[in-house]
Amino acid sequence: MRHAWILVLLAFRVAAAQPVSFQLQGDVPIGQKPVLRVRAEQKVSDVKVELERDDGKHFTMRQPALAKGQIATFAVGDGAAGKATYTGTLSARVAGGEAWSNDVHFDTFVRAPMKVSYDIDHLDLDKHVLQFKLSRPAGKADLVVIGEDGKELGTGTATYDKPAADAWLPITWTQPTDSRVLKMQLRVVAADGTASNVELIPWSVSIDHEDVNFNTDSAVIEPSETAKLDASLAKINDVAKRVGRFMKMKLYVAGHTDTVGSDAKNRKLSNDRALAIATYLRKKGVTMPIAVAGFGESVLKVQTPQETDERANRRADYVIGPAAGAPPFKGPYLKARADWRQLR
Repeated sequence: MRHAWILVLLAFRVAAAQPVSFQLQGDVPIGQKPVLRVRAEQKVSDVKVELERDDGKHFTMRQPALAKGQIATFAVGDGAAGKATYTGTLSARVAGGEAWSNDVHFDTFVRAPMKVSYDIDHLDLDKHVLQFKLSRPAGKADLVVIGEDGKELGTGTATYDKPAADAWLPITWTQPTDSRVLKMQLRVVAADGTASNVELIPWSVSIDHEDVNFNTDSAVIEPSETAKLDASLAKINDVAKRVGRFMKMKLYVAGHTDTVGSDAKNRKLSNDRALAIATYLRKKGVTMPIAVAGFGESVLKVQTPQETDERANRRADYVIGPAAGAPPFKGPYLKARADWRQLR
């Protein structure tokens, strides 16, 4: 944001030394008004600024008197966001009561906050396309993509011909095959020159694992199933070691049931299963935060009729994502409801 004071030169009708001068702070954030600072080069009275904005609105500001070297500060306009052009006069009376005036002409810019937004549905990591929205017409965007090793994977640049605010804007990038995006650093420049830097973290890892199968109506991890959990633990630790240097992570454990029993009962049972697995992993040394949720029978691995005893549906899924933000689940999870709670 620019806040520099700009010296505005007056167009003189006479060759005599000007009795006043002024500086303009014309570029301000929303919530502030542009400011004129009028300085008396000699003793003056009845200082008046009369302005007309390009939308037809009129503004008049007065100062009874100024001693030589004294400064009067005038707020310009009404604080409305956007660019504006003002024309008018600056006038005063000098020694002996002689009237003096001069034309003034200047531009101002009250900058509204600029918001950059995106959602996971408008990010295609396979095709290397990110779409984002900007709350004002866009001019240009630059993207730097960082991999799991903390190094740059690729870059992208796009220019835009002042599209409407909040339109979806694409930017593409290139990256090596068999590489995973950790985060993205997006710099967007609006058509008016305002810039914003945003860091996006689309990264998540679904831990490929052999399901821990639970007995019917049970959240107890059977001894025969712990080897599966130990194998998953090794994969979780590998991700933590590889990525933990560059970002804070959280492990999400989602529990499930088959279709036997009521929805309320299965919600609780699936949560207990997720809690059992999370507790096991914590005792085995997982130090990152762990969140658990029970999805009951709403995300079935094998589709079955109601009241079907299906062992494959009595399971849990594990996903590691950024510590901040929403749980990074996709597919059928997006239509399911669950309450995530962090393991104490």
